[in-house]
Amino acid sequence: MPAQAIASAPADEPAHARLTIAHPLAAVAARNCADHTHDLADHTPDLADLVGGVACGAAWAKALHDDFMFALECGLPLDVEPDPFYIDEVAVRRAMRDEPVELTELERAEVRRRLSAIRDRRNRPYWFVCSRAAAVRREAAR
Repeated sequence: MPAQAIASAPADEPAHARLTIAHPLAAVAARNCADHTHDLADHTPDLADLVGGVACGAAWAKALHDDFMFALECGLPLDVEPDPFYIDEVAVRRAMRDEPVELTELERAEVRRRLSAIRDRRNRPYWFVCSRAAAVRREAAR
């Protein structure tokens, strides 16, 4: 029986079209790719070797497998429709502490709203002092 080598799917195969930087597991796959050693010890994959320009095939496989196994273990649905109005509270708090985090437009608006509220609370005593000083000056001018 002849031996057959198993090769990864070519880049024009439909499954590869979904494995891009926009995939929810792209950051995990990139981290997996950076953490493991590749086939050749002195070879680091360049952009042409990376599936979707993100990670090598083994890193994508590990990310997808781990995600699938976690969903099975926790009884989570495999297809989840994201809520477009969802605001990630943890990401918003991290952004307010000036930590690097990717935010949606709604989350950026929430960060701006919260920072504005903090600024207004902090400036309120200043406004009171200024208005009180202005009232004293007006009384003195009369």
